[in-house]
Amino acid sequence: MQPTIETLRLVLTPAVPGDAARLHALLAAPDVRRFLCDDRVLSMDEVSGLIAEALALAADGLGFWMLTTKSGAFVGLAGLMPVFEGAVATFPEFAGDIEPTIALAPETWGQGYAGEALAAAMAHAGALGRRRLAALVDAPNMRSHRMVERAGFAMIGTTPGPRHTLVAYVAEIGRPG
Repeated sequence: MQPTIETLRLVLTPAVPGDAARLHALLAAPDVRRFLCDDRVLSMDEVSGLIAEALALAADGLGFWMLTTKSGAFVGLAGLMPVFEGAVATFPEFAGDIEPTIALAPETWGQGYAGEALAAAMAHAGALGRRRLAALVDAPNMRSHRMVERAGFAMIGTTPGPRHTLVAYVAEIGRPG
């Protein structure tokens, strides 16, 4: 089951169909969609489909979380989803792996929320028994490169992406200390 997760400043609540309008608005923001959606404005049906895909994975503890501050202000989205097939074709070792997704409202950038949400997602993945996460970052997305590197991801290579070269990273997680 996909739980609600609380961090120092954030509440990660599993996304539900009623979140589609808020998620649609987030993903339509030019600075968000530039990398996350390959600069496409997704239709409301596509966003509803993404939520449905995420809900289908909830029994495995995966999916999307809506991010809010503890005072209730909307921050964005975090997720843990299977690595997409195109990446597995280039990196067969990614078969069966999951990757985090973080999308923040631009007005919340620079406040450390992305790293906080990523740390929560990584801890949750470890609690699920996952030992590794993959991450694919558009080459020009420097903010995301810095975030995954700070979180302990190591670059392992590149692969062509739909719009930009994708840089592949892995992070070992959940190892007993």
